[in-house]
Amino acid sequence: MLDFHMHTTYSDGTDNINEIIDKVRTFDYFSITDHDSIESAKYITNNGLVLPNYVRGVELSTTDNHQSVHILFYNYDINNKVLNEIIERIDSNRKERLLERINILKNEYNIDFKKEDIDYLLSLPNPTKPNIASIIVKYGYAENIDVAIKEFLYHKLAAKKLTSEYVIKSLKNEDGILVFAHPLGGIGEQRVDSFTLKERLSRFIEYGIKGIECCYSLYNDDEQKFLIELAKENNLIISGGSDYHGKNKKVELATLSSDDNDNYKHINLMNFIKR
Repeated sequence: MLDFHMHTTYSDGTDNINEIIDKVRTFDYFSITDHDSIESAKYITNNGLVLPNYVRGVELSTTDNHQSVHILFYNYDINNKVLNEIIERIDSNRKERLLERINILKNEYNIDFKKEDIDYLLSLPNPTKPNIASIIVKYGYAENIDVAIKEFLYHKLAAKKLTSEYVIKSLKNEDGILVFAHPLGGIGEQRVDSFTLKERLSRFIEYGIKGIECCYSLYNDDEQKFLIELAKENNLIISGGSDYHGKNKKVELATLSSDDNDNYKHINLMNFIKR
């Protein structure tokens, strides 16, 4: 059993680091890939936890042709200067968007966040919509996080993300493995057509991408076989993951397809991990 894509409370998951570790102890391989955060890897390293089946991971938020694209980076050094600078820039941009959303809530809905709640959100390593929504629920403006996001946090804000090209090119010569995450679209994202995907993948290969996430909780057998064939044609590493977020999204750990196929047998990321 393996899963190279999951999230904790260090980003927008609901399980803390120790809860995740308890759930995956029997896995052959697992990676925690919090959005734009390597706090899980720092925690495991700094606490001297011995986890032979663990692979350091992070999911970096980027944009390509005005569309959201996620890049996974595995087996890095937690002190990697380039990676940490990228995360710092992403964090700064995200906090600007956070304050912009709080201003919209005040000006359009008369929802005035208390200073302590704003300070709490800004203190998070990776504040996201669910974090903002939880405050809205606490104030009584929505019955749950999903409703709060749908009714109050739907505004399209100007993109303040680093480009996929910049992130991939910056990390391609660093120790680690760059993987194109859920290339046909992730949870809650619009699906990408095959033409757009092939064009994007071709450019990403030129930039320095080394792998592609072929086995994914939302993808069926045909979609996965299409991606696996693309990976093999381009000599790319094959990865797979559930995109588990705990209670925030209805995906269970180690769910690597939407139709219970066995394409996970093609996953070979673990063969490229340096110990």
